[in-house]
Amino acid sequence: MCVPNHDSVWHFRSFVDVQRQKFWFTGPTYEPNSTEGLFVGYLYPILLWTAKETVEVGAGLKLRSEMARTQFVRSRWALAVLALTVCFQMSAAMNCSDAATLCSSDVSSYSPQHFIFVHGMGGGAWFWYEIQTLMEHFNQSATAVDLTSHGINKAIADNVITVAEYTQPLIDAINNVSGKVILVGHSLGGGSIAYASELCPNKVAKAIYLSSCMPTYNQSMFSAFPANTFPNLLNAGYVTFNYRNGPSNPSSASLNKAKLNEFYMSGTPTRYVNLGREVMTDTPFTPGTETLPLTPAKYGTVRRFYIRTGKDKGVPPSDQDEIIANNPPEKLFCMPNGDHTVFFSAPIELFKNLLCISSL
Repeated sequence: MCVPNHDSVWHFRSFVDVQRQKFWFTGPTYEPNSTEGLFVGYLYPILLWTAKETVEVGAGLKLRSEMARTQFVRSRWALAVLALTVCFQMSAAMNCSDAATLCSSDVSSYSPQHFIFVHGMGGGAWFWYEIQTLMEHFNQSATAVDLTSHGINKAIADNVITVAEYTQPLIDAINNVSGKVILVGHSLGGGSIAYASELCPNKVAKAIYLSSCMPTYNQSMFSAFPANTFPNLLNAGYVTFNYRNGPSNPSSASLNKAKLNEFYMSGTPTRYVNLGREVMTDTPFTPGTETLPLTPAKYGTVRRFYIRTGKDKGVPPSDQDEIIANNPPEKLFCMPNGDHTVFFSAPIELFKNLLCISSL
């Protein structure tokens, strides 16, 4: 007779994990937080557990279905935990909006808008040249900015101290446009467009967060990411901190250019990776620690949208899910095969998503 214990629960979880992985790799592609994704990720393996004549768990261990069912039912606390986990995921999940069904497929039919693009860590205006080319070809306006010390901006990253100084090129770009703009922020650039939304709420029609932080109140750019995001990058050797103004606090952060293809540009064609190795710059550290002065009366009035990248190794999908859950946007768009630099690896798909959002 099976007696419920910690091992029995572990065996059940192992079976579920194995079936989930089998389905992800052999079945159709579903976003994990969609209704279909929840079914194939959680309910499908549970049904297999109760229906199979014999189930194999681990290395050579076999449990008969009747014993397994009895064992699992008697583990009431395990059943409760599982139910709560599934319910939590279902309640917290946002379904991905489908640009193909939500918006016109005729990219020439969209009303002209002015997009302002903001890069993330290490980047510059050069991140967006593929998207800018598409925008201009289809009668959209596009401006890409170099934040202070990035790209061709001549400031030294270690000497940039405040958010106001760091984002000044973005504020200038917004003020140089006569009408409203749509802001697009990538990665750490999500913090910059949040700050700009607070300063210029009447000028910002929409803010689009692309695989980025999406700050809420009383957060800094860095703290708007999950707690493990930067430690994971540091421990893997993908990011290093520089202490050029003294040993007590970092002055800037550098991306490991030799490993860009492993995390930041993991699915991006080699020609762009090589370009990144030549022109990536350091990122000021101190502005990322400053609490952003966001308020419901200003920042809270700007419509926010999020684009989730499903194969991102810079800001992994699980980290993006936490960001989305902590500060839900109006709509979520998903690029299931997108890496961290989708403006290089999937520019046309990204362009269509941006146009779709502009029309909503």
